[in-house]
Amino acid sequence: MIIGLGIDVVEVDRIREAMKDPKFVHRILTDKEIELCPTPEQVAGRWAAKEALAKAIPGLVRWHDAEILRAESGAPIPNVKPGFLPDSSSIHLSISHEKGIASAVAVVEKAQVLTKP
Repeated sequence: MIIGLGIDVVEVDRIREAMKDPKFVHRILTDKEIELCPTPEQVAGRWAAKEALAKAIPGLVRWHDAEILRAESGAPIPNVKPGFLPDSSSIHLSISHEKGIASAVAVVEKAQVLTKP
């Protein structure tokens, strides 16, 4: 059962401009994320992903409450600090880029317990 859904879109140029302040990246990304995201496009993708997660998960308001890492396949792996998600829930996250735009969609799903009739 879907219990949360979020989407976000951001212009890469907006993030590129913000990155001129060295504090910006450290404010929104964890150290591990910074290692994975050297370009403005990648930082914009993480920005959009965290915004989408914040819309899908009530109470998720600090940038470092969620960390988006990467599987060997390149797929984003969202890690959310304990206490924000109910037990038996999972997050599906997709990040996309197109012509100067980064976007992300987050779906939070809680496993349904099936009972026999």
